Amino acid sequence: MELFLVFFGIIFFSIFIKILFTGTKRASFIKDEPIPDQLDIQSESLLPIIQGLEKSLPQGYRENIKNRVLKEHPQWKDHEYEWAFFELKRYFLLNSLLKSIPMFSDKVDEIWHEMLMFTREYGQFSQDFFGEYLHHAPNLESTPIPGERAFFDWMYLTLFKPGYNSRRIWGGFLKNPIKKDILEDFNNKSEEDLLDTYFRSGSQWMDIKKELIGKLKNEISEAEQITLGNKFVKPSSVSQYSYLLLPAVYYSIYDSESYDDHMDELLPAEWAKSGAAGGVSCSGYACSSPTDHDSGGGNDSGGGSSCSSCGGGCSS
Repeated sequence: MELFLVFFGIIFFSIFIKILFTGTKRASFIKDEPIPDQLDIQSESLLPIIQGLEKSLPQGYRENIKNRVLKEHPQWKDHEYEWAFFELKRYFLLNSLLKSIPMFSDKVDEIWHEMLMFTREYGQFSQDFFGEYLHHAPNLESTPIPGERAFFDWMYLTLFKPGYNSRRIWGGFLKNPIKKDILEDFNNKSEEDLLDTYFRSGSQWMDIKKELIGKLKNEISEAEQITLGNKFVKPSSVSQYSYLLLPAVYYSIYDSESYDDHMDELLPAEWAKSGAAGGVSCSGYACSSPTDHDSGGGNDSGGGSSCSSCGGGCSS
């Protein structure tokens, strides 16, 4: 009997070690589908930024990053990496315009971490694309930031067309009302003050920065003209997700306490929030979002889970 227990223990330990080092088979939470061209932007005015970004990432550097990430994360499938890198490039584009952008995806953040391991190449990339070093600093305080996530959503959906994989990587969009302080700033401050407060300094991409300011100012103004109780039309597909930005602004200003209910009525069924309301919170490099209850993600679901890092101008 004692010999049997020893034999059984050895077999069990061997299986455990195999699982530990090779990982278990799992279904990917990201669809294996083609990567869109040109970051699937909403406006061709962004093409010069994309061209600058692509030029700043030499092929050799890209290959080194991918090899390192897949070595460090052998459970990642190739298409998962490609989609996360696609979304990292979108994040970098946002950082080329805005002063500070929290990070909301574990998957995307992991690639950024590995980019930093190539110190010289990352420094050159930052200088070539941003004109300065783009710092990656942890958020050391466990602080709810749903308002900042909502502002990220507004900017992201204004610039990019979201797809299924975008939602899986970043988590659900428009789940929280935009922070009142931000909306008040865009309503009351001058264009010059807003550029200084929210946008990366310098004259580069100034037309696009001003377009973003004008768009949010206009949506706030439109919201003021809407009679309380009016019903917005539900988009017929997720491809029309950007049409929900005005309702998001409206309910953020005038009915933030019932924001969840209103937006759930407008969101396509597969993108609507399930469960009780909850905010996005951070703690060091690992964060979680109690609002994201999609099936199939498990611990692999990187969306809405990390806000560990800040864009230009942040420090630890």
